[in-house]
Amino acid sequence: MEGILDALSGVAVTHLRPGYFYYNFYNFVDMIKGLGIIGTNFGGNDVLVMAAPSDIAAAAAEELTSTASGRKVRYIASDERTADEVARVLGSAIGKPDLRWVTFTNEETQAAMEANGLPTHAAVNLVGIGASIHSGRLREDYDLNKPAEMGKVKLEDFAKEFAAAFQSDNAD
Repeated sequence: MEGILDALSGVAVTHLRPGYFYYNFYNFVDMIKGLGIIGTNFGGNDVLVMAAPSDIAAAAAEELTSTASGRKVRYIASDERTADEVARVLGSAIGKPDLRWVTFTNEETQAAMEANGLPTHAAVNLVGIGASIHSGRLREDYDLNKPAEMGKVKLEDFAKEFAAAFQSDNAD
């Protein structure tokens, strides 16, 4: 898509590239409740660049009001943490301070996704993204072009929302 936009002539184009959306962590609620872990094909010391929708919106508003011309890429990050740190922060917020993030193989991850009803093509794509997080390949350009400043919503802020949703889901 970026290539198509870059082919336009006479217009300024800024590509916004947000990190891993915080709300993706909601996908782990059932796993946390059922298995007591967070797990996928990345984890441990793999660094996650995370983004909150409000920080993405603020960056988009800045870019829409910018008078800059030409082509530009802007990464949007609210926080950066290892997967193990994410598990500790989210676990503490939900009363499970020993919550661990377990790294599964690509095959185990894909099989679990498909067993939970995700179509094969979607599971393959998500496993590929996870593998690129685990290898560090997804971060290569980000690391060379980090944003000058992080967004306002830190992991601890999101953890409060996560805990509220986690607890309200317990009430069902």
